[in-house]
Amino acid sequence: MEKIKSNLLSNLKKATIEMLLLKLLSEKDMYGYQLSQELKKRSGGSYTILEGSMYPILYRLTDQKHISFYEKKAGKRQTRVYYHLETSGLDYLKGLIQSYSDYTALISFLLHSSEGNVYE
Repeated sequence: MEKIKSNLLSNLKKATIEMLLLKLLSEKDMYGYQLSQELKKRSGGSYTILEGSMYPILYRLTDQKHISFYEKKAGKRQTRVYYHLETSGLDYLKGLIQSYSDYTALISFLLHSSEGNVYE
């Protein structure tokens, strides 16, 4: 049973990470480590993401022009790469949120429905 729960949560996490990263970037520009720490903080430590899993998503969103990036000095020798949500990214995020809401409403209905009920 624990393995089923673990697989389900892993798949849900993979399906939602893009949306959650875009949500954070809709609030302000952030660098990669900051994004991962903000997710962890807001979830009370329940939602963590390894940067190695996060960066391919950020690169893909950059390639798709949903986000852009810029470098900013953070000390004498360190440079941080900040990610910025573009207008197309905000539109994309809104679509993801709507699709997620619609789908979770459907799943919730199906889990709590009985024969004869029809989702509308």
